[in-house]
Amino acid sequence: MKPNRQNNTIGQAVKSILLTSAVFTGLSAQTAMADSFTEALTGGKAKVDINVRYESVEQEGAETASALTERVRIGYETGDFKGVKGFIEMSGSESILDRTDYKVPAGSDANGSSANAVIADPVLTRLNQAYLDFNLSKSNIKIGKQRIVMDARFLGNVGWRQTEQVYSGLSAKINEFDGVKLNYAYIAESDNIFGVKTAMATHALKADISAIPKAKLSAYGYFIDNSDSTNDSQTVGARLTGKPEISDGLNFIYHLEAASQGDYADSSDVSASYYHFKAGLKSNGVTYLVAQESLGGDGSSSFQTPLATKHAYNGWGDKFLSTPANGLVDTYAKVATKLNGYKLAAIYHDYKADEGGDTYGSELNLVVATKVAKIYTVGAKYASYSADTYATNTSKLWVWGGVKF
Repeated sequence: MKPNRQNNTIGQAVKSILLTSAVFTGLSAQTAMADSFTEALTGGKAKVDINVRYESVEQEGAETASALTERVRIGYETGDFKGVKGFIEMSGSESILDRTDYKVPAGSDANGSSANAVIADPVLTRLNQAYLDFNLSKSNIKIGKQRIVMDARFLGNVGWRQTEQVYSGLSAKINEFDGVKLNYAYIAESDNIFGVKTAMATHALKADISAIPKAKLSAYGYFIDNSDSTNDSQTVGARLTGKPEISDGLNFIYHLEAASQGDYADSSDVSASYYHFKAGLKSNGVTYLVAQESLGGDGSSSFQTPLATKHAYNGWGDKFLSTPANGLVDTYAKVATKLNGYKLAAIYHDYKADEGGDTYGSELNLVVATKVAKIYTVGAKYASYSADTYATNTSKLWVWGGVKF
């Protein structure tokens, strides 16, 4: 039987049409994907954070230091492309007044010969953040150089200083389980406020559990391994916090926390304990709080928090950025409120040694700050440390203004 040429012609035409359609469909899909990627790349959002601050330090035994500095962070976040975003940010800090009026203790801008007191804001420009952000259902993973604030007491960004502390590695927030939020970070490198980079292989894990009514239970572990140092440690602890309502307009505030620190990686003979207790009331917008925080010490070694936002703890005078060998017991009282949009707070600290009970000194902290039109911030802060047996009398004053959008 002779083949039907007409059928063959029709068949070839159909095949050609199908092939052409497949090619154009593939090209269209690729074009659509390219367009989607381009839209995500170009349709993102710029971010700007500018802060100008005056700082004055009067310290016994040193010449008075003063600095007027400005910090500009400019970043860009892409739009979402298949659940992935990118972010990149530059940070630059400059001195507006005479650079010789204060001392910077470390980094490329170090000025160790100055007789002035320390102001830890170097002149520094750097890549501050650069990461990919993956959104997976209820969870989130960031890979790259980034800001990590898992728990400011143990792992933070030192956000008070003009140049912050950032980390290179991976961070994950996992919210797949009811009543449990997991935070994990692997840090391959830290980049501190002086621009000094430290290679490490550090793991951090925190679980926030909301199984207890009107309370939050947190368990954490920080496993610090510095690649070129034996200054390593592991810290494991737990915290219970809550603010239950006693009556209309009256809440009870509590914070119960304990941790232990021991050897990890290349360290040896690390053994110290930690606790932090708070109790207070919040009534008609005013918070009254009494608390005690203890970082243990035995005279030769003590509980340390090398990656913490230390300025937020143990006084704004920054006298205890490194825990003394005999440890530290910080007993403090705080009153805070908001009045006509202004945040007001006063804190009084009494410092003693954990080992031996020697009185180190005391400190008064005061702050007033407010936001204007949502993007502007202005404020003033004061710290006055009175020494007994530790460090020297020091007073610090800050006045700042910033814009963030």
